[in-house]
Amino acid sequence: MYKIKSLHGNQQGQEFVEIELDTGELKTINIHDYATLYQYPHFYEYLLVDRLDYQNPTVLGQVLTQVKNISQWRILDVACGSGLMGKYLKKQSSLAIDTLVGIDILPSAIAALERDNFGFYDYACTLENYNESEMQQYDFNCLLVSGGASHLSVKDYQFYTNLLTESDPACIAFSLKIEPDNIHRQEILQWMDEHFHCLHQQIYNHRKLMNGTLIQNEAFIYQK
Repeated sequence: MYKIKSLHGNQQGQEFVEIELDTGELKTINIHDYATLYQYPHFYEYLLVDRLDYQNPTVLGQVLTQVKNISQWRILDVACGSGLMGKYLKKQSSLAIDTLVGIDILPSAIAALERDNFGFYDYACTLENYNESEMQQYDFNCLLVSGGASHLSVKDYQFYTNLLTESDPACIAFSLKIEPDNIHRQEILQWMDEHFHCLHQQIYNHRKLMNGTLIQNEAFIYQK
């Protein structure tokens, strides 16, 4: 269906992949143009994981093992994309997962999840189709934000953390770009520190840029 011809760009947000389709047509895609990437089966996973060594699902999945007072996990995967986080959790993680639900702003992401990673999630929907009473019935004890945490506002975090159970221990796991002077990052962490307890944080290799340079992110776990 496609063949990668070239990768170019040395700055996040300005990275492009050129593919050749079966028709011979050449197409250049910004790798943050998720709606276009998701059109091609398994392409997002091949590009990010196999070619650029994307580590978010692995690292966040392992980070969750730092939480010792949750035995059966009921997880809401926010900005779930095509479902790489759920695939890791169900196939490679040692966690006992009772429930896994995904939500994303893009309909194309949910379509890709259901096509490429079918069966890993108990339910997945777009934010547009979000139903509060339906979500509350899952009684989530984990909010997980893998790739999109830096793009969520503090109000988004407030919105999603309100879905966490009140009766059991619960946690929030996410990763942010390492930009100490970034005001948005500071606001997120300040809000977290005011409302939750930081259980664990670590710097890790997020992925490679097109030129092979490693990008580092920072993973966090907060508990209520």
